[in-house]
Amino acid sequence: ASLLDIVAATIRAAIINRWTRPPSARNGMMAILSIQLVPTGEVVGVGVVESSGHAAFDRSAMTAVERAGRFPEVAKLDSRLFESNFRRFQLVFKPEDLRY
Repeated sequence: ASLLDIVAATIRAAIINRWTRPPSARNGMMAILSIQLVPTGEVVGVGVVESSGHAAFDRSAMTAVERAGRFPEVAKLDSRLFESNFRRFQLVFKPEDLRY
């Protein structure tokens, strides 16, 4: 696996581990989040690009990212890789298979 894949997988795992499923969440729901980081890996912004249509689900996804707060692995990337891949990226948030 490439370093980018490893960092993306680590970010995904950190978010999943901090996600609290709202009672209204159902399989098939999906939200697309926009996540903004600084070179230290700290989250400086998170928003919903495409809503699931359920406010509680969207909010729970954003809260999971905020709880993660920082992804230290990002700081290990050189600035070119960081800028092109992790300064601002989208995360597809699905309860059954969260994927980057």
